Amino acid sequence: MIDLTDTSPDVQVQPAEYHRLLGYPRDRAPEGRAAELAAWARAWYAQHGRPWIYAREARSLEIADASLRVEAASFTAGPLRKMLHTAEAHGVILAAVSAGPEVEREAQRLWLEEKPDEYFFLETFGSAVVEQLTTMAGARLCAWAEDRGMAVLPHYSPGYAGWDIGEQPRLLELMGQARALPGGIDALESGALRPKKSLLAVFGVTRHTAGLDRLTELVPCHNCTFDSCGFRRAPYRRKPRAHLGAGPRDHLLRAHTTGKQWIR
Repeated sequence: MIDLTDTSPDVQVQPAEYHRLLGYPRDRAPEGRAAELAAWARAWYAQHGRPWIYAREARSLEIADASLRVEAASFTAGPLRKMLHTAEAHGVILAAVSAGPEVEREAQRLWLEEKPDEYFFLETFGSAVVEQLTTMAGARLCAWAEDRGMAVLPHYSPGYAGWDIGEQPRLLELMGQARALPGGIDALESGALRPKKSLLAVFGVTRHTAGLDRLTELVPCHNCTFDSCGFRRAPYRRKPRAHLGAGPRDHLLRAHTTGKQWIR
C-alpha cells in the first residue's frame, strides 16, 4: 500500500499553465506591467510558499448501486462511483495537496492594502500551484501503480459534477484518520477548504489496464465539449461512438479536472 508525504515538492509551474489561468490565449503572454507582476508572484511564492502533497491507499472500497463506501465513510459521488465500477477498480487512493496558507494570507494583505493587481496575480499563481501539485501527485501514483501492473484513474473531488461539495468534510476526516496531514486543512460547513488553495481528491486503482490511457498522457480537454471554458488546454476532438459490442473498459468514464465527464 502506498503512503506518500512530501512537504517540499519541487513545484515548477509551467508559464503556459500560469498564463492560461490568468486568462491569456495560448499564443499570447503577459507583457509590460503584467509580465512584471507575473514574475513577482512566482518569485514571492518561491521564497515564501510551503506546498505539500499527501496520499495514502484506502484500506477498503465497496461500490454499491447508490453509494460508495471507503473504509468507514459513505459518499454519493455518482460519477466517481460509475467510473470506478466501469474500470473495475479494486481500490482508491486518497490524496490532499495544498499551496499552503502563506499565499492566501499575503493575498488578503494585498487586497486590504488596495493592491488588486498584486492580489490577482498572486491568487492566480496559488491556483496554478494547486493544479501542478495535483498533476505531480497523479504522476507519482501512476509510477507506483505501473510497477505493480496496475493503473491509476483520473482524480475526482467533492464539488465536481455529481459530487456534493458538502461531503468534503467527511472526506477530510477520513484522510486524517491514518495520520495527521502534513499541513493544516479545515473544511467549513459549506464544504470549502481553508486554506482555500488546497484540494482533496480520490484516485481509483484498477488491475484491468488493457486499453487505459496513462494518466500522465491524458489530455482531458480533447474530450470536453465545454467550448467556452476559459481554462481550455487543447481543442475538443469528437470521437466516434463505440459499437454496442464493446467491453466495459472500452467505454471507460473519464473525469475532467473541472468535473466534466466523457466516454473514451
